[in-house]
Amino acid sequence: MHFRDVLIALGIYPTDDGTLPALGSDAAGVVLAVGADVHEFSPGDRVVSVVPHGTGTLASDCVVAADLTVPVPDGVESADIVPSVLTYLTAWHSLHDLAHLRRGETVLVHSAAGGTGLAAIEVARSLGATVIATAGTEAKRHHLRERGVEHVLDSRTLDFAEQVPELTAGRGVDVVLNSLTGAAMRASLELLAPTGRFVEIGKRDLYDGARVDLRTFRHGITYTALDLVLTATEQPAVFRAALRQVMARIRDGRLPLLPRTVVPLTEAAEGFKQLASGDHIGRVVLDFPATGQHLRVQAAARDTVVRPGGAYIVTGGTKGLGLEAARWLARAGAGRVVLGGRGEPPSEAADVLREIADTGCAVEIVRGDIAAPDTAPRLVAAAGAELRGILHTAVVLDDTPIAGVTADKLERVWHPKVTGLLNLHEAVRDHSLDWLAVFSSMSAMLGNAGQVNYAAAGAWVDAFARWRHDQGLPTLSVNWGAWGEAGRATHFATQGFDTLSTTDGFAALEALLRHQRVNTGVFDYQPDLLFRAFPHARSAPLLSEVDSGVAVSGDTSPASRVLAEKPGPGRAQLVCEAVVHTLAALLGTQPSAVPAHAKFTEVGLDSLLAVALTRRLQADLDVALTPAEVWAHPSPGELATHLDSVLRH
Repeated sequence: MHFRDVLIALGIYPTDDGTLPALGSDAAGVVLAVGADVHEFSPGDRVVSVVPHGTGTLASDCVVAADLTVPVPDGVESADIVPSVLTYLTAWHSLHDLAHLRRGETVLVHSAAGGTGLAAIEVARSLGATVIATAGTEAKRHHLRERGVEHVLDSRTLDFAEQVPELTAGRGVDVVLNSLTGAAMRASLELLAPTGRFVEIGKRDLYDGARVDLRTFRHGITYTALDLVLTATEQPAVFRAALRQVMARIRDGRLPLLPRTVVPLTEAAEGFKQLASGDHIGRVVLDFPATGQHLRVQAAARDTVVRPGGAYIVTGGTKGLGLEAARWLARAGAGRVVLGGRGEPPSEAADVLREIADTGCAVEIVRGDIAAPDTAPRLVAAAGAELRGILHTAVVLDDTPIAGVTADKLERVWHPKVTGLLNLHEAVRDHSLDWLAVFSSMSAMLGNAGQVNYAAAGAWVDAFARWRHDQGLPTLSVNWGAWGEAGRATHFATQGFDTLSTTDGFAALEALLRHQRVNTGVFDYQPDLLFRAFPHARSAPLLSEVDSGVAVSGDTSPASRVLAEKPGPGRAQLVCEAVVHTLAALLGTQPSAVPAHAKFTEVGLDSLLAVALTRRLQADLDVALTPAEVWAHPSPGELATHLDSVLRH
């Protein structure tokens, strides 16, 4: 573990594009497998590897490059070698490759009790240079003196700026290895002798755009900023050469193993605290157990999800699942429920509203589009000071194949879900909510080529829930499957899908809120039906490990009935339905969204999907068919007529 990992974990590690790298830059362990062209390592070998490209090593296993991997010397433990390799590589590349430190020269090493500082001391000594070191505490300075460093100064004051000239008879130092910032950095530049070299291994001044007086450079000094990732990317041969030099010197004892503190995985948080405090000496190593166990991290359950007498907001609350949510809240003891909707409740809502009122829960309906800027504030105002939670169930669907998505179709679905959630978030900035729950969809979790606008909106609110939760604001996004008794997906029950009952759905919602989940999918897993309706779901990461090649059984699709039907108008209609259903399944949409007269190119069929359609119809109808024939009959109706004619013979 490196201090860099602390900055990444805190979200403040500086990068050009704001994207944080993964945790961990180096690791030691046992080879599990090798690539086809890797011949120098075999499974079972003990190795140590450097991973400079940000793919991360803070895990029980990782993939590493063979040319950045070296054997662990015999008799050396992994926990002993891993803190030395990358650390020495940093120091060697800084002092040998960049600064060209030579015998008889003097180097000023700042923060010398840290891992890189200690490595720099040993590298400088091996090159025949004299070391002046700084450290931030007396304990660290004492440690440096015990390691034989004669001149040890304080890095937390600027006294070193006067002491270094005294130690060098006014000449200054030949090299500065710097990790200090601000005034200390500028003072260190002034300590360089003519033709001196300044190597920056810190990040803050570089990304903050710190200014220096160019007159400092008038005596031929140079300033070099170290970036090992760029070196590995742009000069891989230099990077590998430094790695080999370091390992050769460690193996023959010219570079001693660095001090380290080993922290077991179960105490990783303590390891981060040690790094953040700066009180440690050397490196902190995170040790994964040889035999691990899977842990389920579960937040403490809330005592009460719905507070007695509390006020709650339900967007999309005048019908469907929103109205059922209001009933659930009232039955659970809510004192006030504010229902948001664009229109008046439908007539069938009257009975539910009366039932809510009979529980003693006050109901207020606030009309307005949640995507409009003024609606969310009006909802919050209607809820009053007792507002404890929000259910954002508002949704608009406009299913279309991916090729048919337009800006209008995207915005129509996007704004009620995404803009509405943002408006609610802004409207409750001054309120302390127990929770904010968003109804998302399994389409966002599995993908749906026929609902790309809806899936995109759902994916966005899922990510926003995580972001909001990370700000300390309890938030939940649920990727629901089909509810069978209310809402917009009740038709799934007629297609043979198991659906959520209203009772089970809200019981699940209550459990998720009680245990403070952030993003969870809730749907029945029926592989035989799921993979028929959504064939792409087989490749979804979520289901890749649970799909065990389940065969589709109990088939009652139009295709299965075609073969049992005699030639004639009835069979012709079934063939057309079979083509439409198969095409809809490939596109990830409902058959109602695929008109029989629509051209294949209009509904989003491409060459790959045409091959899939060909194979599916061949298997389902037991008929010879080629992709060329599909394109020659370019609509479901035309292709069905062709297939029916083939079936007649």
